[in-house]
Amino acid sequence: MDSLTHIVLGAVVGEAAVGKKMGNKALVYGAIAGSLPDFDVFVARFFDPVDALFVHRGFSHSLFLLVILAPLAAYAVKHFSHNPRLTMLNWLALIGLPWLSHILVDIFNTYGTAILEPFSHARISFDSVPIVDIFILLLLAAAVVVILLAKRKNVLRKMAAWASLSLTIAYFGTSAIIKTCVDGETRKSLMAKGATYTRIHSTPLPLTNLIWMVVVEDSSGYTISQKNLINGKTTHKAYLARNEGLLKGCENNNNMGKLLNFTRGFYTVEKSSNEHLKIYDLRFSSLAGVYPQAFVFMFEVNCNDGKLLDHPAHPSRGIIPRNVKNLWNSLWQS
Repeated sequence: MDSLTHIVLGAVVGEAAVGKKMGNKALVYGAIAGSLPDFDVFVARFFDPVDALFVHRGFSHSLFLLVILAPLAAYAVKHFSHNPRLTMLNWLALIGLPWLSHILVDIFNTYGTAILEPFSHARISFDSVPIVDIFILLLLAAAVVVILLAKRKNVLRKMAAWASLSLTIAYFGTSAIIKTCVDGETRKSLMAKGATYTRIHSTPLPLTNLIWMVVVEDSSGYTISQKNLINGKTTHKAYLARNEGLLKGCENNNNMGKLLNFTRGFYTVEKSSNEHLKIYDLRFSSLAGVYPQAFVFMFEVNCNDGKLLDHPAHPSRGIIPRNVKNLWNSLWQS
């Protein structure tokens, strides 16, 4: 998820854990602990840009690291805080639970999270919640505001924390069910048309889970469409050839192999110049309207040495007023 969501989620989890004993400081500690796994964005700066793609949400998001470091961090903070009201178990909950919440919510979007490192390099992604989800962000931010305004022993604090967390869990679960339904309806539609396909990838657009991008792969390319859950309509957006033939001559390029691995095989290639290729990762859609330019990750690569010419560290998701307005209008089209 985005950084703001991790901050407010961590804060609310911190309040739920020890808010009664600690007051508003629980929000601060929870927000910090809930952001800890993303320290990898600073570590990634010391890596090659292609390797940095795998550093993010890699070992820093593993359950193994959480189990090792959370107790050590809890012990250290307890030692230096000199707060007799909080036991070691309280500190462990205050640091470990927001940290765990960060890891768990990240597996619901598309990037992929290596929660099983170092035992497995597999990246788990449910593809059911966008990186930036306005409902979750506003829900948790509202809970933080209520908690800040209420006194320490006011029952509203506990109610706001647990109600917002319960709704968040329900929302994530509902989004996973919606994805299953979107995939199932897509398969039924393809079967009814007698269309052949190899894989389906679906994921919600940024900000909402009410419009989904659906990518249907066949032997030579991908059909891109968007499904509106409000009116039930599916709108064809583009057909993109894979163009893997453009990769000939780059087979021995290590970085090229890593990039294609990052896309999980959902990619299209364009020729930028004689030596440069553009590779679009088809798993991530921004709010921009035209494909393939609307895809979040585009890698321009020198085919000879594999160096990236366009750095993907801070990709745009197209969340600008014009695109948000278009998204809103498309939701309610009849």
